[in-house]
Amino acid sequence: MTETDEKRDAFANDAQIETILKTGVSRRAATGTVAMRAQQPYAPQRRATDVSGKRRQVEKKKKTGRGATKAVQDPTRPKGPKGPYLCFVGERRPQIKAENPKLSFPDIARQLGIEWKSMSAADRLKYENLSDKDKQRYLQEFSTWKPLEETEMEKLREEQRKRKAAGGLQIMYKCSPELREFLGDNSEQINRATLTTRVWEYFKTNDSLDATNRKYAVPDAKLAKFLGIPVGEKFLAFTVARYFSRHLLPL
Repeated sequence: MTETDEKRDAFANDAQIETILKTGVSRRAATGTVAMRAQQPYAPQRRATDVSGKRRQVEKKKKTGRGATKAVQDPTRPKGPKGPYLCFVGERRPQIKAENPKLSFPDIARQLGIEWKSMSAADRLKYENLSDKDKQRYLQEFSTWKPLEETEMEKLREEQRKRKAAGGLQIMYKCSPELREFLGDNSEQINRATLTTRVWEYFKTNDSLDATNRKYAVPDAKLAKFLGIPVGEKFLAFTVARYFSRHLLPL
């Protein structure tokens, strides 16, 4: 550094000290602050780059949890054994549903949990024995199980990729007899997207939308028979797809 550079830096430091003194601190503190800044000069952050100078691409994490595509499982693999609680649920859930048909799924699950926690060890022994039997069943089936060949598994993976690429609304289904009757054109196959379009066309053609609030649909006899609801029972039109499942059969 030349003598001129040293003088210029000293003048800059003095100017910074005078500026800091105006805030009310002592000269000693101001001098220390300027000296510390000189040792640690400000350097603006730069984007991450590689050795070639190009911006480095941040590697995206694979999607996990809900929304992630599940790995294809061998459909011939024996079903895993049930624990004591699942054996209890399998027996008790239908009984609770029969006793209280209007009870919601969360309420049934809550009641099952309460009953299981309050159950005595003697009563639980029954379900522990059922669980042990199911474990024996699993071990026996697993000992004779032959996994699918890799070529067969790859076919299943390819089918999964095709379904994902097409999207859930584009998957083709076999039409139920009631659906073919409703459509009136003897269609053998249809997907959810096309069916939704056809139903909305029916709404408009047959004036099925409620005159006072067009968010709702009022089914006539034909539409009510297809949907499985009473004639004239209003429902939110955009929820009509929930009635489709029983008419869309796997191919």
